[in-house]
Amino acid sequence: MRIFAAKLQIFDVRFAKRCTLWYNLNGKICERYFEMDNFKNEHNSAADGDTLVFESPAAATNANGEPADGGNSGFFKKTFASVRSFFAKPFSDKKGANESMHSKPNNKNHSRAKRTSPNKADAPQGVFAPRKRPRSTLLAIVFTVIKLVVVAGILCGFIGLGLVLGIAKAYIDTTPTLDISALTESDRTSYIYDGNGNMITTFASMEYRDWANIDEIPDNLKNALIAVEDVRFYKHSGLDFKRLFSAVINTLRNTNTHGGSTITQQLIKNKVLSNVQSYKRKIQEAYLAYELESTVSKDKILEAYMNDVYLGDSNYGFKTAAKDYFGKELDELTIRECAMLAGMVQKPNVTNPRANTYKRFYSSGRNKMDITNDRTNVVLKAMYDEGFITRAEYDAALVEHVNILEVSAQKQLYDMAYFVEYGVYDVVTHMLEARDLADTPANRAEIERELRTGGYHIYLTVKPDIQNTVQQTITEWQNYPRLRNSAASEITDPNSGITSAQPQAASVIIDQHTGYIVAMVGGREEPIQKRQLNRAYQSSMPVGSSIKPLAVYGPALDMGATPATCVLNSELAIDGYGGERGYPKIGSRRWEGLTSVRRGITSSLNIVAARILFDIVTPELSAKYLERLGVDPSRINVDGPGLALGTSGITPLEMAAAYACISNGGMYMEPISFTTVVAEDGSIVIDARDYQKTRRVFEESSAFMLTDMMKDVVSSGTGTSAIIPGITVAGKTGTNDDYTSVYFAGFTGYYTASLWIGHDKYSEKLASGSTGGNSAAPLWQAFMSKVHDGFSDRPLLDVSPSDIGLTQATICPVSGKLATEECLHDTNNPPLTDWCAVEKMPTEYCDMHCTVVYCKDSEMPAGQHCPAESRYAKCIVLIPSTSLYARLSNDKLYQYMPNAVRTDLTADEFISNAEHLECCTVHTGGGTDIPLDELIARSNELIATVRRYLDTVQTLTETARHILEGGITQLQNAIAQSDAALISQYMSELKRNYDVLSALYPPPNQPAEPTDEPTFPNG
Repeated sequence: MRIFAAKLQIFDVRFAKRCTLWYNLNGKICERYFEMDNFKNEHNSAADGDTLVFESPAAATNANGEPADGGNSGFFKKTFASVRSFFAKPFSDKKGANESMHSKPNNKNHSRAKRTSPNKADAPQGVFAPRKRPRSTLLAIVFTVIKLVVVAGILCGFIGLGLVLGIAKAYIDTTPTLDISALTESDRTSYIYDGNGNMITTFASMEYRDWANIDEIPDNLKNALIAVEDVRFYKHSGLDFKRLFSAVINTLRNTNTHGGSTITQQLIKNKVLSNVQSYKRKIQEAYLAYELESTVSKDKILEAYMNDVYLGDSNYGFKTAAKDYFGKELDELTIRECAMLAGMVQKPNVTNPRANTYKRFYSSGRNKMDITNDRTNVVLKAMYDEGFITRAEYDAALVEHVNILEVSAQKQLYDMAYFVEYGVYDVVTHMLEARDLADTPANRAEIERELRTGGYHIYLTVKPDIQNTVQQTITEWQNYPRLRNSAASEITDPNSGITSAQPQAASVIIDQHTGYIVAMVGGREEPIQKRQLNRAYQSSMPVGSSIKPLAVYGPALDMGATPATCVLNSELAIDGYGGERGYPKIGSRRWEGLTSVRRGITSSLNIVAARILFDIVTPELSAKYLERLGVDPSRINVDGPGLALGTSGITPLEMAAAYACISNGGMYMEPISFTTVVAEDGSIVIDARDYQKTRRVFEESSAFMLTDMMKDVVSSGTGTSAIIPGITVAGKTGTNDDYTSVYFAGFTGYYTASLWIGHDKYSEKLASGSTGGNSAAPLWQAFMSKVHDGFSDRPLLDVSPSDIGLTQATICPVSGKLATEECLHDTNNPPLTDWCAVEKMPTEYCDMHCTVVYCKDSEMPAGQHCPAESRYAKCIVLIPSTSLYARLSNDKLYQYMPNAVRTDLTADEFISNAEHLECCTVHTGGGTDIPLDELIARSNELIATVRRYLDTVQTLTETARHILEGGITQLQNAIAQSDAALISQYMSELKRNYDVLSALYPPPNQPAEPTDEPTFPNG
């Protein structure tokens, strides 16, 4: 039986009653031990010296002698005893003061008093003494409140403890599953190889990791880490409460030498959880640490941690950090070097030895290496205190000098950075596609993490000799075009602080037979840090006229046009072009008039391209061609300038791939920068060739004709600066509007290359006169000639024209139909012979040319009286009113086609009715010529008639009025010269124009006569 013993001489009955009330109010916790209602306190005087012993009833134990309360009696007894001692108050010793306490016997007898001393007189004064007078009401209330508060506090403590335990259980239930393999097998380094199979770099160079087995790690390094991070590592089971308490004390003392987490907990945080500071994370961390310790050996845990911990400057793991900071392998480290690395674990950036030695300085100019050294000395002290090193080793390590590499050999920027970084980007793009994942930043980051840590072998398509040749040539080139604003010759990136020379350049070279990218240069200078701007695929600048073969001429050939197809290169509005003029600038007037497609592309004529775009191709179809050539549709301007003049934004990579389609016979092959990604076990993760998109864009015959015309661009057109001796080259120059940038894209039988030169800021322009021919083509030739050094010439397209359905055809430039005998006599616009697809070759013959006998004296159709010696056969071009040429003014029409005749008669009709046409006015019959005076008189009469007409007709258009007034001026000039032949010619022309216009615009009160002649627009 459990017994509470107390030496009591006096017991306050009122206190007993209050205790009874107190226990009743709080769940009767102690009633099973003390029944205070009928308690009988046998009082003994101080002289008796009796000791009262309170015994609990027999019911307090079960049959086995064990407490019936389940083992909680001891707790409650102690609690009650403490409360009783706290509230008990001694009273003064007065004779008979205790006798009143025994006025009632204790009938229940749940506890009884035993006399332990017969001598009452010798008994000492008890703890309880009778009160001489009643306690004041105020004190009673105060004491009662205090007692209730204490009890409530105890109860709240129990409730709070339960709540905390419940929350902890909830956190544990939501703890992530512990993947042992993920913890003990750290990330693996991936390796990147060039097109020859030689390693370029490790992908971990971007976030460097290198694994070391536990046996490779020297004891001094392990001991240094354990001493400062987890000194009882080999003793605890994942949690170290002593270390946690020590960390708290150190924090309060502002001597934060170590944290409270064990190495196991830190490993869990780094690999499974996160760095979020929360109670949930700490509880889950503790739980998983205990679980890990019960599953994995201590050495495995230490190995995993030492290969994964971050140690600054993209270093993960001690092996990596040792190479990076000291240039040493692990087994070469000194004690101080071990301590320095271990000391970095807590604050790797603050204690970074390279930064504190070479980059961080106090205002006095002294570097901040003392921060690293102080931390290192703390670690050395911990190692010595724990017996890991001797006193002699400790003293030697304190004064040892450590050599820190200013530039890490392994951290120097990898070779061919522009290509390598694009290669990784390309791998990620293809893996997203292969796994049917959206191309989002989150998905990209996850795939990059897999590549960086999966131990993959990535094989790129780059050819180092070509890559380095192009980069070196572009970097060392001295003939970049000047800028209009010389102050813009350098710009500094506000984010990276890198200063770039301007104008910039970018180039891409592709093997058109495979689609492999063999070189990519994203800027004039080689990168000096990772992930610099790569203009080869990250900048989409206008390409100027280099777009014409892709968006205009190639589609036109597919639709039936030929290199001999001619269009009107004249300042005449183009339906649908828009703008204030309705047509682009004509540029040089050398080729004004009827101009062939071949001449248009060779001389880069803007109006020719624009007219073909709208008259043959249409902008919508042109944009579809560009999209099928791999150009991002969001950057295509579906309008005249965007498609015919190249204001659409296209990257050098897209341009190279599009031109490679032409050089590959019209078959587009998606450009790829890698072939395979291979896992550590040799399995293929992805083969780019399985996902490489190929499609026919241009018909093979069209690609051949396009290539043949672009050969002329280089041999005799705007791109002669791209000529490579001994190597056949085809290409196209490009000059953007207002000299924003210049371009050249072309190919040989081996490679296709694009080159852009311009300012990074679109608002900054090149100097006036800068063109693709004089600025871009020479640089293109410079590096491509080196690339082809020692190569023999190779056909651009190694096919026979007849095998792909091509033949030579002679085309009339005026009608666009097969030339006739009459066309051959047109010395102004003779027929053109060029390649033509057999299935699309014109089947009709020209119906606009005919031969008529003319009189050389009057330059009019010969009359019956014209002498034989004055007659000759003249080729006439019939201009119907429905023809585009009919929209030309007479001046322009006769400038382009001096032998033109406006008529809606067919050639046969014109010839058969020649006798009814106005004939020679010089030879009028009888062999007698019209006297000069009579010719002048007739001319003046005609002039007067036309003037009256001009004065009376107000509805005449300005163009028509100009034609008549110009005819009058010409006739008057001929009269002044007394030249009978000229007078006759100009009189005939004025009469013909007057007859046509007076029929269209009759004088007042005279109805208009129906006519097929064309109308003349205003202006």
